[in-house]
Amino acid sequence: MQRFITDERTGIQYELIGDYYYPCLIVEEPPTLSKYGRLRAKYLREHKKVLYFNLLTSGKLNEHLVEIDTSACNMAEYLTKEMAKRQGVTEQLKATDMMRWIGMMNNIRSCVDEIVLNDIVFS
Repeated sequence: MQRFITDERTGIQYELIGDYYYPCLIVEEPPTLSKYGRLRAKYLREHKKVLYFNLLTSGKLNEHLVEIDTSACNMAEYLTKEMAKRQGVTEQLKATDMMRWIGMMNNIRSCVDEIVLNDIVFS
């Protein structure tokens, strides 16, 4: 008997162990996600169960989460830079008035988070 066989219909490879063939399944390591990817996964799991399980069973959940995470991080970075530029938050301000700079940047990051979460993560 052959040690490995492949089911031509499904493409799954099987290994002979003892008297039985067992599928050679590989569990993918979940990707490292930032908060946006983790929030998207939680949102899908709790509010969009059908989509979540369709992505999970088709093996495309991690790919989807990475795509959302990348898009959200890029959008957050772009919006933060643009909002800081338009509000006059510069390195010069950071050097002269650190507390004002911190307050303004915290406000910008909070606004950016709200925009990104509503536009990408929870849509």
